[in-house]
Amino acid sequence: MKLSNELALKINRMELIKMITKAEAKKIKNFLEEFSWLMESYSKVDLTKASKLIDESLDETAAVRKLVGEYESPNPNKQFLIGVLPSLLNDASIFPKNKDIATFAISVLRLNIPQHHKKSKYEIIGHIVCETSNLDEKGLEKLVKALSHIVKDDKKKKKIAERRRQNRFNWNEIIQELST
Repeated sequence: MKLSNELALKINRMELIKMITKAEAKKIKNFLEEFSWLMESYSKVDLTKASKLIDESLDETAAVRKLVGEYESPNPNKQFLIGVLPSLLNDASIFPKNKDIATFAISVLRLNIPQHHKKSKYEIIGHIVCETSNLDEKGLEKLVKALSHIVKDDKKKKKIAERRRQNRFNWNEIIQELST
């Protein structure tokens, strides 16, 4: 019985060796040599300590994520605008020129952009985003509702861009239409 088990074991080893090509065996050998060199070169590193540090870091990250997840903006309308305005104002089909962004700011947000013709698009957008936190709550809900329709619906964006090209464009009318 013992002889047949030993024979079976030898046959299994032979079959395994046949299954591995010389190239694969060389790759495995090289890997083991490199791995042993790597382990030797980091022998002074306390892997248990490193593992604990990683765990602690993950715990701290989870605690921060929990706090951030619990954050609730005192004014979700302003928070929405701060998040949406940069991508909306960068849409060249709706705002091809800096003047168009300035016109939007004046007519919709009642926000004057001094010397908009001398500023970059990003400076104007940054100015608008920063001033958004100072906007009056009155009418902000209607604006947020209208802009959320524009942002969510590409068809509405295209219609606005088309109206702009046809010079049938008034931001106040568009906000009225979208907020009802």
